Formats: sequence, structure tokens, C-alpha cells
Amino acid sequence: MSERYDSSTALYLTQLLQQIRSTRFSNKDRRTIRQHMLDAMAAAFIGFRSKVFQDLTQLCPRISKGGVWPASGPNRANALDAGMLWAFAINASVFDDGSREGACHPAAAVISTVIALSEGKGWETIDQAVIAGYDVMVRLARSGNPEFTRRGFHPTAITAPFGAAATASLLLGYDLPTIQNALCLAALGSAGLMSSFRSGETQPLQVAWSVRSGIAAAMMAGAGHSGYDHIIEDGFYPAYLGTQPYLPVAQPLEFECAIKGSYLKPYPGCRHVHPSIDALAEILKENRIQSSQIKKIRVRTYKIAVETEIHTLNKRGDAYFNIPYALAAKVVLGRNDWDAFDEKHFKNEKIVQLMKKIDVDVDPKIESHYPNQRGAMVEMDIGNGKTFYGEVKYPLGEPENPLPSSITVEKFRQSAGTFLSEGSLDQIETILDVEGLTDSPEILVEILSQNNAAR
Repeated sequence: MSERYDSSTALYLTQLLQQIRSTRFSNKDRRTIRQHMLDAMAAAFIGFRSKVFQDLTQLCPRISKGGVWPASGPNRANALDAGMLWAFAINASVFDDGSREGACHPAAAVISTVIALSEGKGWETIDQAVIAGYDVMVRLARSGNPEFTRRGFHPTAITAPFGAAATASLLLGYDLPTIQNALCLAALGSAGLMSSFRSGETQPLQVAWSVRSGIAAAMMAGAGHSGYDHIIEDGFYPAYLGTQPYLPVAQPLEFECAIKGSYLKPYPGCRHVHPSIDALAEILKENRIQSSQIKKIRVRTYKIAVETEIHTLNKRGDAYFNIPYALAAKVVLGRNDWDAFDEKHFKNEKIVQLMKKIDVDVDPKIESHYPNQRGAMVEMDIGNGKTFYGEVKYPLGEPENPLPSSITVEKFRQSAGTFLSEGSLDQIETILDVEGLTDSPEILVEILSQNNAAR
């Protein structure tokens, strides 16, 4: 081997996957993996409700035996299409997990690939594949964070092919050369633009298509096809960063593995909105305050949270990126659940008036800690010299402020309860039982296709 070949990013990642494949993970680690899996399934049962998703399913040829998608009933699709559909559904929810190191959403690529290729796989293989997919995707996204976003590229979409290819490679039992080819071929499927968020309902298509490309890359590698071994250094980074990364993929992650450093969302919407919600919640849990009492709310947070805000509310997706709306809904409705972001609330006069009293600005101190901390401060003035303050450094769901599994279970029940029977909900929840689980992955995946609402 040449020195140049030895130093390739793809080879490093391939060797990392081989190491993961030989690792036995603790029950604590496996619970983390399974909680992220259940969380992704919960998100999918929200995201699949869009008309874009339903129209996307019509492009997928039906087959007699194959992959399912949320509430698909008897319909089946090939693995490429099934992975694509799950990726869309998970990402379209704006309720999926994410990595603050990479500013990306790994579950949309990784868990969708696991579900699409679950047939005949054991839990140990699936756990390893999830760890592998998260590590590859987050390491690549981290190496360009936050510059990918600043240059107009969507980190999730441009790294999803690598996450999907890595996951698929472990599920398919590939050797090292085949894994490396899968990762190199995955670069051919990278594409994602931040400007697509201006039409939020179709934005997840770029993530879905990237995941489909990543799975296809793995399958093409399995068929014996090769990719250029330095395509990441010579193609991916120059195209999306304009330079080589300042942070090499080999640099240790903040946590032992990427999934341990990934957050789970307690409510939908852009993660950059959540610190402000939690800071406001600090005030409201100690004080009973009506919207009519509030004279002013001042929010201080980090730069990207301000820059990615959508200021005009036309659709649900706009509200997901609007801090004033999220805070006003929290005060007026008392919650930030999925319904709270519905368009029916946009004309609620109390919410409209309160939004006018909310200012959002960048705080230099908070910005200096980004992306390791995603914090916010909220100052609420109710007149008569009374001012309340709330501050968070780590919003709920971060590794330093973990989301209880009971909240993930409730999230799954609320999102999937219309479509799955009570017994099916109970059965899917057993995924969290890493010691006593007897159902195979493919049995649990099959249950997800049920659609009681259609009966």
C-alpha cells in the first residue's frame, strides 16, 4: 500500500467500523441505542403524515415481500425504497434526534437503514451497525461544522449517504475492502442545500434521497464495484468546505461514541429553538404568569439559532424555526407538543400579540461555547419592577441533561397510537429491554406496518 492510500479518510473510517464490529457493548450502551431507535420510530409516525410522503410512496413499486414503512399495511417495497421512505418520515417530523458536534440528524440515515435491512439480523449486529452509522456520519459532519451550514449545505443530507453506507455495510457483513468501497461510492450521493428549508415540506426529500443513495452505494460495493479511495479528501471536502477540514475525522469525539453525544428531543421543532423554550420553562415552573401580564421577553442565544430563524409564519414548518412563536405558544397554550405548532394556532390573538413582545439576539458569551453548549437566557419583564430570569446551558435531551426513557415511550405512544393496537405498542416498547427481549428485529419492524386507522 502507498502512503497516500494508508492515509485516506475512507480507510480510517473503514478500520473504525471493523473495530466497532469486534466490540461488545454494555447494557447501558445498548439501552442508549434502543432509546434512539424507539425515538426514531416515534418521529416517523409523525413525519409520514405529510402529503409529500404519501406521494413519495406512489413512486415506489410494490412487491410481494420486502420492506415496510409506517402504517404501510400489506404494501411492501424493496430495501432502497423502504430506507428512503423511513428517512423521509423520520426527518420530516422535525422531532428526530441529533448531534450537536455534527449539527446533523443521524437517526434519519442510520435507523432507516437498519429498518430497511433488518431481515435475518440479530440484535448484536443491529446495535453495532447503529453505533457504526452514527460514528461515521457525525465524524464527517463534525469535520465541517459549522462551516457546512454557513456555506449553504445541509449537514444531514450531505453526510447521510456515508451514515447509511456504514450501517448497511455492517448489517451485510462486508469485509474491509468492500466497506471502504461502500464509503467511497457513498460520496457520489451527497447533496443537500440549506435553502431547501424555505420550502420545508419537501426539504426532507434531500435526506431521503441521500439515504437511498447510501444504501445503494453499499449494495454496489457488495456487487464488487469500487470507488475512488480519496474521494472524500479530493472531492467531498473541496466541494462542500472549499478546503480540507480543520478538525480531522480521527480526532476523538466528545463522548466515547457518537450516539452517546447525540440528543433526543422532548418536543418538535428545530433544536436551536429548544434552549430558549427550556429557559422560559425555568421561569414558568416557579411562577404563574399570564400572557397579558408580560411587557417584554428578551432572548439571548447563539448565532446560528438566530440566523436560521424563519420570521414569517405560513406553515407548520415555519413555526418549528421561530423562537418567538415557540415561547408564545408555551405561555399561552402551556405546552410545546406536536399540536402546539399546528397552523390553527397562528391566528390565536394572545400568541400573536405576545410574539410582538419577544426580541431574540446573539449573546457573545453563549456564542463562544457553541457548538459544545447550546444555551439560552430568557428575561421576562411583567412590569412594576418585576423581572424573571431563566437560563440553560444544556437543553433537555442532551447527554448532560438526558431525556428519561419514559418520555420517549410516551412520545411513541402519542405518535403511533392512532395506527397501532395497544398490544402492538406494548410489543414495540420491549425494544428497550436489552436483557429480556425475545422478539427478533424483523418481527418488531413488521408490527410497525400495521394501520388500524385504515380499518
